[in-house]
Amino acid sequence: AEPKVDVPEGDVAAGRGVFDANCSACHALEGDAKSASAPPLGGLIGRKTGATGFSYSKSVKNAGFLWSDKHLWKFLENPSKYIPGNRMAFAGIP
Repeated sequence: AEPKVDVPEGDVAAGRGVFDANCSACHALEGDAKSASAPPLGGLIGRKTGATGFSYSKSVKNAGFLWSDKHLWKFLENPSKYIPGNRMAFAGIP
């Protein structure tokens, strides 16, 4: 089920700044998921959790939802709370 959260309207320039400051050290938008240090994020919306060739934790593989703006919003607030047992070393965006 989708989380009950209102996702604010996006701002591409601000989002790019957030990505560059918080995500780009590990994530790319495109690339080979098997050899990456973190899964590529391009095409994430609509993709099932753990669906690329990246070596995901069991918790991400078994989360069993399709990424949406609402799931992503809640995940980025606190990744270890939203999908306990994931291996992403990121505390979240307050």
